[in-house]
Amino acid sequence: MHHPAPPHRWRRHALALLLGCSALGAAQAADPASDRAELERLRATTQALIETLVSQGLVTRERADAILRQAGASAAPAGPGWGSPLPAASATAAAPVVRVPYLSETQRAQLRDEIRNDVLATARSDGWADARQIPEWVRGIRFEGDLRLRAQSERYPEPAYALDATTGLLLGDACSIVAGNLPARCYRRQVSSPAWAPDIADTTNGRNRLTLRARLGLQARISGDFTGQLRLSTGSATGGPSSSTQTLGNYFNKSSVVIDRALVQWEPRHDMRLQAGRIGNPFFSSDLTWPDDIGFDGVAAQGELTLAPGAFAFAHAGVFALQELSLDRDRWLTGLQVGAQWAFNAHGTLRLGVAMYDFARVEGVRETNPPPGGERAGTEPYFSSQYPAGVRQKGNTLINLNDPASTAAPTWGLASKFRPINITAQLDYRLSDRLAMAWSLDWLRNTGFDLADIRRRAGTPAVDGLAEKTDGLQTRWQIGSPALNTAGQWRLSAALRRFERDAWLDAFTDTTWHLGGTNYKGWQLVGQYAIDSRAVLGLRLTSSRNLDDGVRTVNAANGAVESSFSNAPLKIDVLQLDLSTRF
Repeated sequence: MHHPAPPHRWRRHALALLLGCSALGAAQAADPASDRAELERLRATTQALIETLVSQGLVTRERADAILRQAGASAAPAGPGWGSPLPAASATAAAPVVRVPYLSETQRAQLRDEIRNDVLATARSDGWADARQIPEWVRGIRFEGDLRLRAQSERYPEPAYALDATTGLLLGDACSIVAGNLPARCYRRQVSSPAWAPDIADTTNGRNRLTLRARLGLQARISGDFTGQLRLSTGSATGGPSSSTQTLGNYFNKSSVVIDRALVQWEPRHDMRLQAGRIGNPFFSSDLTWPDDIGFDGVAAQGELTLAPGAFAFAHAGVFALQELSLDRDRWLTGLQVGAQWAFNAHGTLRLGVAMYDFARVEGVRETNPPPGGERAGTEPYFSSQYPAGVRQKGNTLINLNDPASTAAPTWGLASKFRPINITAQLDYRLSDRLAMAWSLDWLRNTGFDLADIRRRAGTPAVDGLAEKTDGLQTRWQIGSPALNTAGQWRLSAALRRFERDAWLDAFTDTTWHLGGTNYKGWQLVGQYAIDSRAVLGLRLTSSRNLDDGVRTVNAANGAVESSFSNAPLKIDVLQLDLSTRF
């Protein structure tokens, strides 16, 4: 906060300025040709000093204007007074002559120095910020954030059970479904390999909820080539990697805040970047693979190379830590992507990327011996290959990791290895200044699936008939305003998706489609409308159902033909209404 200077101090400033302005205005009346350049320099200096005093609160704008008017009036012809001769008796007498007090160069320099010293003394005494004392990286700090309020409705179909034709009673134990979703308790009975979604919580009860996502970040330029980024977000450290949404409704208890981004970026050239820490998605992709809220822990490099006017190639690579294990080998993700972008005319751009990923050592390995006990307990790795319940969602094929003699509750691990290949293409075309369209296609295949390898690690012949379901495909169309930063702008989009069960790790999937996970097909419609320059209303409807791989089993108790848990009926509809703001 600026504090006004003491009255005696601003009076001295005003007096000095008045003298300077008076001298300037009077000298302009005489306007000797030899002194014109000097007078212009004096004018500029005086006006600059006046503006400085006004901006620092030492002189009010009204006072400064009065000083300038007084200076201008002193230069105008006046009646009899100081500096003017007495009126002549004759009407033909010569015009009045204005006498100008002369200020030498030494006096003008002394006046400038005196005013400057007074201003600097006031700045020191009042604690004004000195730009020379502020570090460069502080001046490069930029804040940004966003808020999203969401009303979400989740709907399941009512189950219809198989009935005995004679008695009308339920066949078996009500896990033989004719139509609708299989109850969640049926999934939880699974104890042997292979298994699917063994800890699913709900398949039949509708749910309505309000959610909040809040993010606040800053970016600081540390030096010429280095920047730092930090972003806080709602969510929790164990709430899953794919979403930062906080569900409201906890007796008004406060929401938790976590570190969502924390990274250092080195950019030695405009077409080369290196990031390290907790970073955003460095790959060109869609939400089929990496959700919008995902964060990566590790190091990523990005580079671009100009091929021709309007065309360039790019390469992205990264190494990321998935899980650190103290008694066993750690789990890592490595990724490499190459691609190109081509602006084929003034309105259209085509972008294509091919990515290869390796999720190292995420597959499960069944234990062959009971847990180590005695002095060996806690010193040898055991169940280190499990797929943690707090991370997995649903869809991937799982195997029980317990040793053959164990009767304990199952410990689940991934049946397949994951080495996916992903191809992403996107076309953007601007139809006019107010209308643009976009189309994207995303294809995915997991090349790590190997049935012989799964049989060896699972330790059971029950996986012999396991089908290879490792592909994913999504296409999306969009039309509307190029941006949503002005009231009245809008967008509409539609998407189709088919996502087989072992195409991708279900832990890293979007939580809107099928409420997270894999092994489904479905569609999505989205509409967005800008109600302000920084506020957007959105409506999204997503409908999906489990894929059917054709596998059926016969219930030994009643002879009923039942679906496998790999393709048990599961239909989910999700409606979301969003209000998103940014600042």
